[in-house]
Amino acid sequence: MFKLPLSLICLVLLGAPSAQSAMPLANYRAVHDLILDPTVDAPDIGTMTGRVVTEFKGSACSGYTTITRFVTDATDADDQRHVIDSRSVTVEKPDGSLSFDNQTIDNGDNSDIAVGDVRRDNDGLHVKLKKPERTSFDAARDALFPTEQVARTIAAAEAGERFASFVTYDGLDGGKTSAPATAVIGEATTDPSDVGDEAPIADAGFATLKHWPIKITYFDEGNGVDQAPTYAMSALLYENGIMRRLRLDYGRFALVGKLVRLDTLPTPACP
Repeated sequence: MFKLPLSLICLVLLGAPSAQSAMPLANYRAVHDLILDPTVDAPDIGTMTGRVVTEFKGSACSGYTTITRFVTDATDADDQRHVIDSRSVTVEKPDGSLSFDNQTIDNGDNSDIAVGDVRRDNDGLHVKLKKPERTSFDAARDALFPTEQVARTIAAAEAGERFASFVTYDGLDGGKTSAPATAVIGEATTDPSDVGDEAPIADAGFATLKHWPIKITYFDEGNGVDQAPTYAMSALLYENGIMRRLRLDYGRFALVGKLVRLDTLPTPACP
């Protein structure tokens, strides 16, 4: 009932090796606290809080590693407690390959696990799953990895575009599916006054960087963007790849997130 797609969170605060924005992408550790969106009627849920911790490090020449942990603690309408603990480690290399280790623990039980590697060549994406079972298959030829999705959105925003579409692959949901997505991009601003109570973005010196309101919507594989979406993420996206003012919309309910901590990490120099 409360299983949440981690792929939304894996987008947050990422850079990309294959499509750089004009500004170097920050290396950092970020914490977002989540609560139920009070504007959305969610009769099946009594309470829900959550936290997302993301660590992003690397460079264009060495590739990027992202470690994400997404925990929610909820009660349903019958006052039954559900704790979902999702963890993801992805490594995106300069040669266009990806390795991933994703797992979700539902009330103490492993309910979803996917471990594998993806190789990209002129023929497309070739996936080798190690868990939950050993198998090989091809993903959508033009699918983007999580960090590439954010880079594509930044590139479109920098070019003044208001809409972008792409197919995604992130190794989540058992590692066997790709999904189409659309991004809607608002007007750019460098105004620091919209920081509000998300002080860490200002403390890190990023409040005056260019940023855009965005909304990325995901759809089931095979259904296309003309069908009802499976979930969506809204945020303010900064030109260095960091996001804040999160909103995660799952249809039956939504979560809103606040950036409560942001630590910058050293960025490795390319030779």
